[in-house]
Amino acid sequence: MKKQTRYWVRRILLLCLVGLVGYAIYQVSTDTGGKPVEGDEAPNFTLTTLDGKQMSLSDLKGKAVMLNFWGTWCPPCKTEMPAIQQAYMMNKNRGFVVVSINIRENELPVSNFAKQMGLTFPIWMDKEREVVKQYKIGPIPSSFFINREGVIEKRIEGPLQLSQLQYFINQIIS
Repeated sequence: MKKQTRYWVRRILLLCLVGLVGYAIYQVSTDTGGKPVEGDEAPNFTLTTLDGKQMSLSDLKGKAVMLNFWGTWCPPCKTEMPAIQQAYMMNKNRGFVVVSINIRENELPVSNFAKQMGLTFPIWMDKEREVVKQYKIGPIPSSFFINREGVIEKRIEGPLQLSQLQYFINQIIS
């Protein structure tokens, strides 16, 4: 093979390699790993509430829903609970529902926590972390804002303040 031909073959192979590496990086960076994201329909699930009722997310179709994943042992979860309670009270008459999903705890500590914090919204128990796995929850607290059609409008990882909550609630109610 001539020197100039080898030169161009190497260049073309290098260009192809760079293109493939770039494509692989793009795929990895844009892959959500099966996480429900904004614009997806919220995956349905059924859990038992703190008061022993079986509830499904699909039962809330037509309502604006905030899914909130939390634990009593999580300091940021504790700090956002008063804001969630206040937002719930301000918006429940507008068709807004909080689905508070406790992760892997028993009823007694959760019930005591709810009484201590003055929580009146329903608490659903995910003792086996089935919904946590389904929604691919990483850090907690994590929240999803789901519109009346059952579509995820916003996914937030980390604690929320009342002003942020009200902004996202207004988006899913209207």
